[in-house]
Amino acid sequence: MKKIIEIARELQDSDSHHEELVWTQFTTGYDFGIDDAYKKIVEIYSDKKKYDLIKDYGEKNLSQLDKRRVEILEKKFHPYHLSPELVELDKRIQELSTKLSGILNTHRAKIDGKEVTAANITEILSMEPDSEIRKKAFLARAQVNFPLVDGGFIELLNLRKEYAKLYGASNFVEYSLQREELEVEIFDGWSEQVRSTIPEMEEERNQFAREYLSSEYLAPWDEIYLKGKIAPQLNKAVDMMGFYEPVKALFGRFGIDISKDNTTYDIFSRRNKSEWAYNFPIRNGVDSRILANVKGRFYEFDDLLHETGHSVHSFRLPPDDIVLNMGDSDIIAEGIANLFGSFSTERIFFEDFFKGEADEAEKAFNKNNQYKKINQLRSVALILFDQRLYINNINTIDDIHQLFWNTNKEVLDRDPYNDIPAWGFKIHHTSHPIYLHNYLMGDVTCEMLKKVFCRKNIVSSIMEKPEAFGSFLVEDVMKVSGAYTYSELFKKISGKKFSLDFLK
Repeated sequence: MKKIIEIARELQDSDSHHEELVWTQFTTGYDFGIDDAYKKIVEIYSDKKKYDLIKDYGEKNLSQLDKRRVEILEKKFHPYHLSPELVELDKRIQELSTKLSGILNTHRAKIDGKEVTAANITEILSMEPDSEIRKKAFLARAQVNFPLVDGGFIELLNLRKEYAKLYGASNFVEYSLQREELEVEIFDGWSEQVRSTIPEMEEERNQFAREYLSSEYLAPWDEIYLKGKIAPQLNKAVDMMGFYEPVKALFGRFGIDISKDNTTYDIFSRRNKSEWAYNFPIRNGVDSRILANVKGRFYEFDDLLHETGHSVHSFRLPPDDIVLNMGDSDIIAEGIANLFGSFSTERIFFEDFFKGEADEAEKAFNKNNQYKKINQLRSVALILFDQRLYINNINTIDDIHQLFWNTNKEVLDRDPYNDIPAWGFKIHHTSHPIYLHNYLMGDVTCEMLKKVFCRKNIVSSIMEKPEAFGSFLVEDVMKVSGAYTYSELFKKISGKKFSLDFLK
């Protein structure tokens, strides 16, 4: 397997260089050769001698783990050996995606002619009591739709559709899921399942609206504000210059020492820096970087803990097993990150922020978590919209907007809240298509992991044995996740197939 590992190491070096350049673009707005770095990666994948060697190894009598390693590499190399046209399409898609990511990263919305950041908008949505001002802020997110489409977003959709067709998939959704080692059928019935919960979900949502907003209806610009009314502690001003110590302490409660990880944080806003939050795993076990944009509010710890969860995950993967790490599931990664993000409203984290008020804060956060759970399946509408961009004919920006409204109506029974929906600000549509399902499926996975842990350890909550739970995540999930497909790992741990029912 020595030659296989050499190929993987060459790929890792090129991927790391590319990721460093993407980090630079996202943090400064400057592109110092992302497309050229990507072309180097394509050259490696397109090397016929390397591909033939991998296929030859696939025919040898190998151990189960070595078979998995060869399978991972073969699947990564395969698309680059179907046709020269496919390779050229891949490069064009990458170049256009890089261009559009640049537009997204440097775009700043305007409210009443004044430029605002995404962090400003979130702060308004969280704390502004005037519903009309919140509405303006929410709708400002839709402004980026137009420069995105003018920059070539519809062309990007069509290139991806063309790529899937040349690849031999029925559509780009099927292609993407195959590349993730997911069964296309895994989404069957999701829309209907959400629709069946709508009456009960809406009644519970309306109860919260009546109790906290004196309103019978929750508009999209009310959602974040309602959370702040349920738990005012979310909006507490905090000094983010000292963010690291409480984050470190939280992970320490689970037996994870992040001070040993080489993680770089860039958390304050500036011009030309991407406005959202990301983790860049430059090299597993060696270099991880976190981008965020904070204004100094307690709710921002959700993002910081989420992205640190990604970093912890990348540092807990066996650094020398380069190939198996390439098979690590995005669903597992997002699930673990979401899980640590959710701990921001657990007493194990927030108690030091609300000394003397911890009991009151706990009641408020528990109520807020109850509200979040009610809304958990609502993300299915956005997941299906992201997929349907590649299944429907899209010729104009109006086609995109109509598809958004139609999907919202079908899944959530919601009529349009405005002429123009806010969708383009979600960078996943541009740089990570057919990805949004990873967050919801990750949440399902973590609910499963918590239930399995509690059953095996005879406890009612993971907080009764946080260090043991942290060890379980590291040893039984993170370190081995690349050795299995997502579906295999889910069934191995739970004994059952994936199902949204685990959220109940």
